[in-house]
Amino acid sequence: MAFLKKSLLVKLNHFLSKLPGFSRPDKHSLHFLNIAQFMGALNDNIFKLVIAYFLIDLKGTAHASTILAKIGATFVIPFLLFSSTAGVLADRFSKQRLMMLYKGIEMGTMVLAMIAFASKSAWASYLLLFMLSTHSALFGPPKYAIISELVPKERVPSANGLITSFTYLAIIIGTFLASFLTEMTGRNYVIVAFFCLMIAIIGFISTFGIRHTPAQGSDKKLNFLFVREIYSTLVFCRSQKHLLVAVCGSAYFLFIGAFIQLNIIPYAISALHLSEIAGGYLFLSTAFGIVLGAYLGGKVSKKRVELGLSCFAALFIALLLLLLWVYRHHLIAVVFLLVGIGVFGGLFIVPFDSFVQLFSPNEKRGQIIAANNFLSFCGVLLASGALYLYSAILGLSPSIGFAVTGGFTLLLALFVISRLSDLSLSFFSRHILHPLNHIHTDGQNLLEKNPGAILILQRASWKKAMLLLSAAPNAYLLLRQGAKRRFPWFNWLFYSVRLVPSDDSLQSLLEKAKEVSDRDEAVNPCILVETDKLPENLVGSRRMFDLFKGKTTKFIYVDVDTSHRHVNITFQEGPFSN
Repeated sequence: MAFLKKSLLVKLNHFLSKLPGFSRPDKHSLHFLNIAQFMGALNDNIFKLVIAYFLIDLKGTAHASTILAKIGATFVIPFLLFSSTAGVLADRFSKQRLMMLYKGIEMGTMVLAMIAFASKSAWASYLLLFMLSTHSALFGPPKYAIISELVPKERVPSANGLITSFTYLAIIIGTFLASFLTEMTGRNYVIVAFFCLMIAIIGFISTFGIRHTPAQGSDKKLNFLFVREIYSTLVFCRSQKHLLVAVCGSAYFLFIGAFIQLNIIPYAISALHLSEIAGGYLFLSTAFGIVLGAYLGGKVSKKRVELGLSCFAALFIALLLLLLWVYRHHLIAVVFLLVGIGVFGGLFIVPFDSFVQLFSPNEKRGQIIAANNFLSFCGVLLASGALYLYSAILGLSPSIGFAVTGGFTLLLALFVISRLSDLSLSFFSRHILHPLNHIHTDGQNLLEKNPGAILILQRASWKKAMLLLSAAPNAYLLLRQGAKRRFPWFNWLFYSVRLVPSDDSLQSLLEKAKEVSDRDEAVNPCILVETDKLPENLVGSRRMFDLFKGKTTKFIYVDVDTSHRHVNITFQEGPFSN
């Protein structure tokens, strides 16, 4: 088995080395990548919906929910089987040449699709959807991993916004064209498949315009036990700050998108009394919203990756899903709700994808993106399973299915906000509290000059702590827990807020601050005290010297004055610990 895998890799390397590609930098590479991705997403959505219409014609509208659930499952299985392999290949070979190879597979699939439609074969349609999905599963890791190689680091979020926007623009056009071509050709699916072949050819040609990127030189071997490989990658992600949460958050977005796309047709038929083709058109509202949201997400995340934006976008997605049940008989309201879900979906996904690409090590980026794809399409499979559970087993209406999913999304959003509390609370403070309270800061440059300094918030309260986060976004809040108040679950739930059992000397708080500072030098441990300052006899004590021995730690006293109409936040230099 090991010899076979080595032989396959050697032959693949030899084949890829013979493929043409540009050897000089090309500023238009990102645009060619965008075209290749756009054409692939366009084909995926046209072909998937056309197969749905084809099979509904064969089986009847009474089987629509079951057919759509099976199509969703067929489309997702290759992402579960081949994502890990695709990640290893992306880290081992030139990503540009791999994409050329995969686009060739897409063209061959479309040729076979014309034959399958002509013979009216249901099983062949499912098989070809599987093949097209395999192409997409292989294409995903090199597509996303190559972005950070084509553009500077500061442009990665905006590049992700561009790619995501055009991906969902492709979904819009693909959803429209699937219905439009089916009607205009009189349900002649062979002609539609030929149109898909033309799209695949354009995508293949566009890969020649992507700048040739060298292989990263990873020596990672293929492991056909892909579940173990994915698991080990996720374990690694867990060791990196917030990386696992970002991967899982990105995956949940695809669950929501897939569930809406699958459930919207039964929803349109049962609640709005539309045809299945009209239901396909209805999904355009969500896709259009995602295009707009992804573009805005790239703009908001231009200078920094705003995971806090993702946290609060999830809350609005949950609310709008619940409203789809409330306004299930009002077409205009449903359209606006679907657009809103799309907008907040775009704002949700762009920061997560950008974080994964920027904070994944170069040599493991392809594998991490592959694990991300695996989880994402587990989400798609779960969406098919949820649709089948709601409709076939529990007998719930499609509108109630949206409500149940909205409730679950609300719980997940609250959990993510707590686990990313250092980012979500800071985002809320900077973008909501700061504009509302007209905050003025004095001495904020002390934070820039002393990264990792320990902040002492004087006469502290929760309100003052939240206001402080607008000026000190890296603050890690530490407060004393009273002897009669024990909340063991609190410290597990919140990432950047800690209740510390401590006595009047504040020694425990300082020890915890030292622990936080040692673990992550980029954060500012912030001790919340009721008094004006730390007792001078503690700061200058031998215990403090021993605690911070070998480390020059700066104390910065912070005062948040809320007694006037404008909030004044003052940073004042404190003594060194040694």
